[in-house]
Amino acid sequence: MKNKQNLFVVIVNEAMNAFLEKGYKNLNVDELVAQIGISKATFYKYIPSKEILFEECVRTYLEKFRKELRQLINKILKSNQETFFALFMEIIKLSTNFLTTITNLINVKIEKRFPQISLKLREFTKKQIETSFFSIINKGRELRLIKNEISDEVLYFIIYTTLINLKQFTQREGKEITLNTFLNHYFQIIFNGILEDEIKVSFYYQ
Repeated sequence: MKNKQNLFVVIVNEAMNAFLEKGYKNLNVDELVAQIGISKATFYKYIPSKEILFEECVRTYLEKFRKELRQLINKILKSNQETFFALFMEIIKLSTNFLTTITNLINVKIEKRFPQISLKLREFTKKQIETSFFSIINKGRELRLIKNEISDEVLYFIIYTTLINLKQFTQREGKEITLNTFLNHYFQIIFNGILEDEIKVSFYYQ
């Protein structure tokens, strides 16, 4: 059995992996507790229900992303011309992985079953964009990497409306490209518009 002090964290981490692999409907608590090495009685002592487990997994994942994003933002705000773009790319990749994971985890059926999670996710995404977006853009301008003539409000609206409605892309019929490829192409278009010509960098499929 896992160390009692860390058991809750172990349960949530194992469950998150299982939810991503199998989906909410197909996660079996009996299989989960067997994999962790605990009894169902012990499991329910920490997590009263499968629904609460799912909500806790989402909450934990959002908090993990928030902390990782904040660390990168703190680094980029201290960056220079040589390090800014590499850190910018790290933020894009982190955000892409987050959006891909959370979009795969919370499908249409899950949104209907857990409407509060869907609302929380939209609010979370909006807050993270708002708290990081303008500071990053201002830093890029300070370093003369991002064009001054680009409107902050227009750029914010484009990025926010795209990310907040990402599910419409993933749920369309006749899918031809993956979500990762879409995001790579999307940010390539954004970069071509906002970056100064001499530092534009192609990053397809990175």
